[in-house]
Amino acid sequence: MKTIKKMTLVISIVFLGFLMVACSKDEEISNVEEVDLSHELKIIEAFGLIKAEESKDIIIDFPAVVQEVLVKDGQHIGFHTPILTLDLSEYQSQITDKKNDLNIAKLEHQRLNKGLQGLTLENREPEIDKLINDLDFSKKLYGQALEDLHSKEKLYEAGAISQESLDQFKRSVDEAKKNVDSSEYELQLSASRHDRELEQFRLKQDTESDQVGIQRERIRQIENNLSALNDRLNKSYMIGNQIVSEFESAAVHDITYASGHMTDTERKAFSIINLENLIVEANVVEEFIRDVHQGASVRIVPIADRTREYEGTVFYISQMAFPSNGETVIPVRISIDNLDSFLLPNYNVDVYIKVK
Repeated sequence: MKTIKKMTLVISIVFLGFLMVACSKDEEISNVEEVDLSHELKIIEAFGLIKAEESKDIIIDFPAVVQEVLVKDGQHIGFHTPILTLDLSEYQSQITDKKNDLNIAKLEHQRLNKGLQGLTLENREPEIDKLINDLDFSKKLYGQALEDLHSKEKLYEAGAISQESLDQFKRSVDEAKKNVDSSEYELQLSASRHDRELEQFRLKQDTESDQVGIQRERIRQIENNLSALNDRLNKSYMIGNQIVSEFESAAVHDITYASGHMTDTERKAFSIINLENLIVEANVVEEFIRDVHQGASVRIVPIADRTREYEGTVFYISQMAFPSNGETVIPVRISIDNLDSFLLPNYNVDVYIKVK
């Protein structure tokens, strides 16, 4: 019985102790001030890859033979570092042949143009003018003869002249009429000949002019072809017979040629990336993307060396979402403010995006 009382007492004391502690804690909680944490920074974690924002696939779009490959796949190279050496003799021969075609075409154009300029039409105007004057003169004589015949007929009627004299004068009038008819015929014949010659001249002139125009167009086509041939050698990544790097700091990969290979206009020779313009491409899970904004600061930690850290900024957020490993993600791009030579394309990194 005493034992039960003692246990009851102990339980009561313990219960009272709990009550006192609880009351004490309630008093402490009631004395704590509420703090607004809505403006505190939060961190969104994501996985990313180092990518080159600028890269090129180099295609050699003219016939050549690869003499030597001067770099290894994945090698880091500098500005104007030679990558391939080419034998351009076949292509240079094509250019020379095209230059010869151009010179021949220009000479032919000069010949045709000289022939066109030398075309002349015989001037028949003096001849026609003379025939017109002859006709006018014949008509004048014929008119005068008709007047004289009228007078003669009156004299004949008066018996002043004989029939023989009248007939002789009529024959003179007929002769004058023949002269008029002959002059008209000569004039018509000369004018018709002039018209035919003029038509033939114009036809020949048009033909010669067309030939000159055709030759001029041929020259233009040859010049365009020659310019296109030269332009294929006038590239920022070509110096002489070598393909070189056009970036200050670059890496070459996917080299498809070896020494002795013929170039193929449909085949990539290699790819080159600009190592001075690396970025991070990361995927943010859909439920967190609303807190990510352009301009947000980012901490970048490479998997290859977690003791290194880089600072960056979100500069692009995709307007589309994509499925990835059972989740929906939104790609973002992040600049790297303190880029160094350690980071390389396709390195894996963890990114910590600072958001509010």
